[in-house]
Amino acid sequence: MVKPLRCAIGALAVLAAAAAHGAQFAYEPVGLGWSAEEVERAAAIQLAGLMRRAEEERKLGCLSHCERLARVFARLVGPARMQTPRSATLPWSLSVVRLADVEALAIPGGQVVVSETFVDHRLGSDEELAFVLAHEMAHSILEHERQVLSYARLLLPRQTIRSVQDMYVEIDFNLSLLRAMEPVMQQGEYEADELGFMLASAAGYAPQRQLAFLERECGDDTGTALIATHPPACLRLKALQSRLPLATRQLPLATR
Repeated sequence: MVKPLRCAIGALAVLAAAAAHGAQFAYEPVGLGWSAEEVERAAAIQLAGLMRRAEEERKLGCLSHCERLARVFARLVGPARMQTPRSATLPWSLSVVRLADVEALAIPGGQVVVSETFVDHRLGSDEELAFVLAHEMAHSILEHERQVLSYARLLLPRQTIRSVQDMYVEIDFNLSLLRAMEPVMQQGEYEADELGFMLASAAGYAPQRQLAFLERECGDDTGTALIATHPPACLRLKALQSRLPLATRQLPLATR
């Protein structure tokens, strides 16, 4: 099955202005091809395939973390809606599977998928869960999938007209293309880390405790992936540690 991408082109405009009680932040995606609707329709096909597989294996739906997942996700939706006019209208939703090869991923259009298997083994606290879910929501807000598809098309012969679905197939099977896209995919992860960190903090989740997830990933990082779609966890952690003051200012006043 073609897996939905969770990565990005390195093209993000960031506007930040300090306010009396904290910094206000707004993020806008740039450098896009195809329409958002075209990408969302193609990504919906990928999501349907994933859900069909989970249903066939009887691993669709929530069993052990239902209240927790719903509660954390609901708290994140408010800050997510405040980011851009588009994110304010996205029909945010969370789907749960129990597949060992799925962690968490974003589908264009406001759909987040998480595996309870991943939650069981890798996410200890609500703060860690909030960071991971907010990271995926950030991918949707920044339209990273639309961006990475557009970037991939620029690396291929331009005389051929390609649909979004064509690009999913190309990315899934073209190893040299994926290698060429590594830098921009990694940049997208840094972007989603930062915005997700701010979203979860704005929802009231302690920034330092959110970082426990990456601290643990840093300790376990072997760096042996054939295609490094994500930067090393230790570098991601270092980048977010430098943003701790800004993240702390996003906390609601009552929780500081």
